[in-house]
Amino acid sequence: MDLLGSFTFVAIDGAEVRLKSGSSRLMNMEIKAPVRSGSLHIVDSIATMNLVLALDKLKTGNFLADAAARTFISGYKAYDLVFRGSGPHNGNAYDVSGNAIAGEIDVQMSIILTSVGNSVQPEVELTGSAQFGTVHIPLPGIGTVENMNIEIDAQLAIRQA
Repeated sequence: MDLLGSFTFVAIDGAEVRLKSGSSRLMNMEIKAPVRSGSLHIVDSIATMNLVLALDKLKTGNFLADAAARTFISGYKAYDLVFRGSGPHNGNAYDVSGNAIAGEIDVQMSIILTSVGNSVQPEVELTGSAQFGTVHIPLPGIGTVENMNIEIDAQLAIRQA
């Protein structure tokens, strides 16, 4: 399905982005952050995307890790992750690059946006990554993680705006 025009991301239960963290050393964690809002505009083979994730409502599947992640987020005053980017169509998908900002954190992020689903219920798949460098995590025995990488993976419903 070819997308053209303006869309909004449907922020419903289950509309979440999986963020898999990892480093060159120790920590691997999967975090799910719900979509708070967002928009997608596709004009002349260029996609422009704005996506807001609710970091204050993230889930890890482990209540101790949830508490540590929320402490980490509040320490950076990062309650929402706001991604704004744009990019061209590459034949099968859109290569969208931009910045993801959450509180004091500002990181370059690249996302591959692919149309999936059908015309009745259009969806897009988002895959990508970001590198945060050195971060301090409030978990005993972890403390500082060097070269923190985040992998993004989501399939989100959209509707014509």
